[in-house]
Amino acid sequence: MPGYESQQMGDATEISTTPEPVPAPWLLVAIPGGLLVLIALATGFLYGVLAAGFVYGAMYLLMHSKQATLYRTPAKFRVSKNGIEVNGNTIPKDAIHRVILRNHVLQAAGDVIIVADGHPNSGQQNVVAGMNWAVSKLGPISYRVDAEARGVPTTLAGGLTEPTAAAIMSDVNKTLQLS
Repeated sequence: MPGYESQQMGDATEISTTPEPVPAPWLLVAIPGGLLVLIALATGFLYGVLAAGFVYGAMYLLMHSKQATLYRTPAKFRVSKNGIEVNGNTIPKDAIHRVILRNHVLQAAGDVIIVADGHPNSGQQNVVAGMNWAVSKLGPISYRVDAEARGVPTTLAGGLTEPTAAAIMSDVNKTLQLS
């Protein structure tokens, strides 16, 4: 089950997270993919099989793209009043500037301005549909918690909902006794 668990391990708190799964883009691919397969089946069975493979490949690429899989691995780290231990590295409390929430999907989408082409079925419409899917489906489940030390962010956990990431950030700040 996605979320996080924390437990006391001596004077440290161990936090382990399970990221949210990437949703399948059924609604994005269903209608155009179904039409493509039907048209290809009308020309021949082999073409229909090839079209079905193409549609499956498109869904696979959407679900396994860098944007969908980035920071989406289970994480485990320890926080104590002296610092954070993550991936075998220790970040001392004195070096930590802040613990912050980030969302790479929403941040990337905020920098893009798209002027839609007036022609139906244009390539821009397909790009806009893919971006809308990423923002609407991946955006809410792509929050991560970073600890910034010496000007370098270290990701503690990712692939989370905003409330889960905020709770982890709050627990880390409370344990580190940061303001």
